[in-house]
Amino acid sequence: MNDSRSSSTGPDLINEGQSLIPNAQGVVRSMLNCIKDDKDKLLLTSNVFCLLQHVQSQVYKNEACIKAIEAAMSEISRLEDKQETDVSVPPQIPKEQAKKWVNLYYDSYQFEGFRIPLERSFLLSVPDLLEIRHVHLDATSRLIYYSVLLQGVLMDPDSTVQRGGIVKSLYRTSIKLVDSWLDQLKNTPEDLFAAFLMISMALEGCNSELSWKIFGHACSIARALGYFSIDGNPKGPDGHMCLAQESSEHRNEVEQNRMRFEFWHLLRTDCLFRLSFGKPALLPEGSWAVNLPDPSITGVDDASTHFIQIHFLASMRLTLVVIKYLDWVNAESEQNAATYDRWLDDLIVEVEAILSDWNVEELINTTETLINTWFFADILFTSYKIIVVLSQAKKCNRDSHHLPRHTVDLARKSLKVFQSLMGSTVRSFWGISILLLNQFIFFFLLCMDVIDCQEPENNEESLALVGWVNEFAIEAAENRPELGPITLVTRSMAAACEQVRLGR
Repeated sequence: MNDSRSSSTGPDLINEGQSLIPNAQGVVRSMLNCIKDDKDKLLLTSNVFCLLQHVQSQVYKNEACIKAIEAAMSEISRLEDKQETDVSVPPQIPKEQAKKWVNLYYDSYQFEGFRIPLERSFLLSVPDLLEIRHVHLDATSRLIYYSVLLQGVLMDPDSTVQRGGIVKSLYRTSIKLVDSWLDQLKNTPEDLFAAFLMISMALEGCNSELSWKIFGHACSIARALGYFSIDGNPKGPDGHMCLAQESSEHRNEVEQNRMRFEFWHLLRTDCLFRLSFGKPALLPEGSWAVNLPDPSITGVDDASTHFIQIHFLASMRLTLVVIKYLDWVNAESEQNAATYDRWLDDLIVEVEAILSDWNVEELINTTETLINTWFFADILFTSYKIIVVLSQAKKCNRDSHHLPRHTVDLARKSLKVFQSLMGSTVRSFWGISILLLNQFIFFFLLCMDVIDCQEPENNEESLALVGWVNEFAIEAAENRPELGPITLVTRSMAAACEQVRLGR
């Protein structure tokens, strides 16, 4: 299947001497001035202010919202001098328990598109190997092992397992290994797989800069392994054709399909960093020549992988919509507002068609396994977020002091689905990245609507959702003091909404 993306990305932008989203750097800078710790500043910049860039025209017109965020900044400043060092003892994981989690991972998910490059037998031997003094396991193998354990913990139906402490320990152990891993990084499939894992791990720790750094290494490894040139020779930065560093002639079709699948995952991740964190494109058009894969990878239509295939096809269509939008934003040339808004409406229709074509909103309620439910949740949340971003980018909405009703309805809808999913799992200690990347924008939209009080008859439902998100954030950040600034923001916004309810 070929990449059918048109070379035309749409009409040009309005040139107002500023970016597409109104410039609010001065407001943000003044809010952050009272924060002393550079790590806290970076955490808030990446995980609050960057994520709000697509709705900031409304946020920074709302005095109550500004006051709530400023209150959070002041509280963070007061707490910085009182932060305690974590002296908790990491829980010991019995060897048999570790082996159980390794088996759970392999038994639950071994799709050909993302096949772990280490054998099950090797990972099952790691608990024993770690006890042998003269055996040294490389950082790559250990990172993959700890990530597999983490997935096994999250999959384990045993409610007696004390997951919180174990998850925290596995996360911190993995993060401590990153520097030594990066020092000995090689262009191997194992290091590429470890990079995929650590991109997500760092995002869960709200460390978008580390995640971005690892993503850059992942792109370099993938390029060296021939991932960028599976179906042709792409252009280099100088515009000249780049010959593949590794020939694809010796690879069979299944192997090439797997590589295509993983490359398009890289492309989607590139869009995530561009859209959510304002990062530049590392995979610009022309730098790669990769067709879409057969989503079954093997050519065998296995019913057990149908949902994975749907997720891949739908998420790639969404990725292409985001690329059109982001490339257009970066063009920064002139076009009238009406033409611009019409083009954004066309993109919104594309996203709505993806939801409709795959019947996502219905299928999410009929899947029988948790992993398939989350595949559809990812499509749903990503689609809702893109629709809101595109809608708020329209000139007619940026100039309004009130949120469009369909935007508020979508925010409420998304948070209700998120609540139903998280309420049925025991993952409250792991999921802050899901909240921030997918739901934080909806949380703020709902807060702004409650404060704006345009539909008081819906305020009770909205207030309940705002309160639940705040509680979820607090629980997810429990025993993770580095996430304290995030929960102070949710608390301040929830408190501002409560003031409206009390009529103050």
